[in-house]
Amino acid sequence: MPEFESRVTLPHKAEEVFDFLIRPAHLLQLIPPDAGMEVLNVPEVLELGSRLEFKITGFGQTLKLRHEVTELIAPTKMTETQLFGLFKTWTHEHVIEPDSDGHVTLIDRIEFQPPGGLLGFVITKGKVLEQLDWVFDQRNQQIRKMLERPT
Repeated sequence: MPEFESRVTLPHKAEEVFDFLIRPAHLLQLIPPDAGMEVLNVPEVLELGSRLEFKITGFGQTLKLRHEVTELIAPTKMTETQLFGLFKTWTHEHVIEPDSDGHVTLIDRIEFQPPGGLLGFVITKGKVLEQLDWVFDQRNQQIRKMLERPT
């Protein structure tokens, strides 16, 4: 199964980063505007069992996605699993690893299986990984900026 991983080191405590991540309003601001994603339904704060519904336009398709928070271990881990959507499978793990300097590394791991059928000829493993590289490069720059803003 294809895997993607992104890492960003942040000068914050694990609790601060975790609190940031469990608030979909923050996460939505991390998505590049031209990523083709529209939110349909998300809770104010994520908890175990929370469901997130999106509409995504890309690769010439518009599809609805539904994810569920299937693991939540404060303040170090959250996992979202696709219930319905574009891919055969999609699991996104957010891991927060503190270091001895009081910083954390935010690790995003995604395992997926591209769609099958005719759509699989367009949405290939390589194209998905290329898109994820671009999205997470933008996202990591934005998360640094947002966490530096005074609240």
